[in-house]
Amino acid sequence: MQRYAARLSAALVAFLVGTASSSLFNVFSPARVGSAEREVLEVEREYVRAHLERDVAALERLLSDDFSSFRGRVRKEHRLAMLANPYFKIDSLKTEGVEVSVSGDEARVSGRASMKGSLAGRDFETPDYKFTRRLAKRNGRWQITRMRFRLTW
Repeated sequence: MQRYAARLSAALVAFLVGTASSSLFNVFSPARVGSAEREVLEVEREYVRAHLERDVAALERLLSDDFSSFRGRVRKEHRLAMLANPYFKIDSLKTEGVEVSVSGDEARVSGRASMKGSLAGRDFETPDYKFTRRLAKRNGRWQITRMRFRLTW
């Protein structure tokens, strides 16, 4: 019985050391936040900036031609028209808890957001919501292909 206890203790120590060193490697490894993840995060920052600064040309570059949202009811041309509309203005678009995952030429950005702005002279403020943006790397650059939103309440 003592022999099994010694082996079990040794196995447990080996497991803990292996787990700890594996975790440390992941934290300090440059591969953890690779170039693809950085590129995708830059697209996310540019997406927010384009909305705040009403930069329709930037949004046109960021959205793929087959972009869709709200289960296909909103297409790229709708988003561009909305941003170009002089009666629509976004004053703030805050994101938090943003996470990125990349698998080959596909990526997902998710997090929480809230927005303040005005439409036809009337101020609005969205409740906090969760978002997911799907991206694809095409012709060497990342583009947003789909978006999904849901309220957090």
